[in-house]
Amino acid sequence: MRGAPFAATCGLAALASACGPRLDLGSDVLWSSEFEGNTFDEWTGNGAGAAWAYPTPPDLVELTSERVRRGAFAAKLTTDAPTGGGQGSAVLSRSGAALPPAAYYSAWYYLPRTIAVDMYWVIFKFRQKEQATMDELFDLDLINLDTGEMSLQLYDHRSQDVVPLNVGSPVMPVGRWFQIEAFYRNAQDDTGRLTFWLDGRQILELANQPMASTPFVEWNVSSIGEDLTPSTAVIYVDDCAISRTRVGPSGTIAD
Repeated sequence: MRGAPFAATCGLAALASACGPRLDLGSDVLWSSEFEGNTFDEWTGNGAGAAWAYPTPPDLVELTSERVRRGAFAAKLTTDAPTGGGQGSAVLSRSGAALPPAAYYSAWYYLPRTIAVDMYWVIFKFRQKEQATMDELFDLDLINLDTGEMSLQLYDHRSQDVVPLNVGSPVMPVGRWFQIEAFYRNAQDDTGRLTFWLDGRQILELANQPMASTPFVEWNVSSIGEDLTPSTAVIYVDDCAISRTRVGPSGTIAD
């Protein structure tokens, strides 16, 4: 299935526990991860998340000091997806009771280079669960424009189709950090809503419709690809948060 992660039985062991600086958003922050303890504990804690890759190697989820938005550490997601070689996955996830029915989800990304995407490259996604079965829901993909530059699109697994953005195709920055934020209200009636912002600019909204079939929510910050050139694609991730209010590009790390 397009963009479907393999079972997270390949979870990475946390390296060490430590307290890092928190996002300076007061009590509205429900959860955050800055990787400053050189650990994935924030993602994997309380049994509500995972950090995993498949197949590994060459697909990897690592802690790194190579590229950081602030502080000493970030996550490095490496996906190897040669043409005809099938899907590669590197995923950070939070799910279940840890996630409320409605919240803002924010992550910062760094692309070191442009990648040619023949099939798909998913970097931000929501999944759903019906009874004991996990299923796909929404994928935010990196795609290529006619110029060769990268942009975004949303793939809706319910309709198995692309949802048009509300703005012209934004050019994704390469060589600098950028923020993707979403508001997701997982309602099973017409109060459901999904809104995306890129660096604080709204780029898409689905509103007044049911979302997942059950209240369960799973959020993935990911690098899930198939048929990429070069086949090895790296993306760095930092300063992730789930909040009751917008984080926005001005959401900063407290000293």
